[in-house]
Amino acid sequence: MKRTTDEDKELAARSKSGDLAAFEELVRKHEHHLFSYMYWMCRNPDDAEEATQEAFVRAWKGISKFQGKSSFKTWLFRIATNLAINKRTRTKPTVELSDIIAAPKSQQPEESFRRKQKQELVQAALNRLPKDQRTALVLSVYQRMSYKEIAEAIGKSVRAVDSLLFRAKRNIRGFLRLARRKGIL
Repeated sequence: MKRTTDEDKELAARSKSGDLAAFEELVRKHEHHLFSYMYWMCRNPDDAEEATQEAFVRAWKGISKFQGKSSFKTWLFRIATNLAINKRTRTKPTVELSDIIAAPKSQQPEESFRRKQKQELVQAALNRLPKDQRTALVLSVYQRMSYKEIAEAIGKSVRAVDSLLFRAKRNIRGFLRLARRKGIL
């Protein structure tokens, strides 16, 4: 992790001096994780792709403001988090094409249905969380960020992240309790 952070800081420093190839390397290193995060935040692949691209554009335009006090990754995710929050407050969720398309033939229909049902329940529970809790939980679970990285990405203290994650997990358990009782989870 330290090596990656050092590499990122070097690439960011080169990017600050106008080295587009260095910035392209940062994009290659982080685009998959950032898209994955944006997908969880936007709940729509098109919006996630657009927001991912916009985050990188904003990062390139604002690279001179990157001071290296945090990792490049958390700085980038902070930009992306702000974009996702702004996007969610302006748009309504849409039905995904993957919700309509049938499962691959290799999966049993019952298994596919149960998996989809579980995913929908978890997504619905995530959607019910307050923005800060949802953001912290997605960064922790799906991006495997440390509390410190999450704190840097969302602009909160490590203690606040701990509290957000505690409340998010408690709330998710409460939301999913009924599904468990029915044997869905």
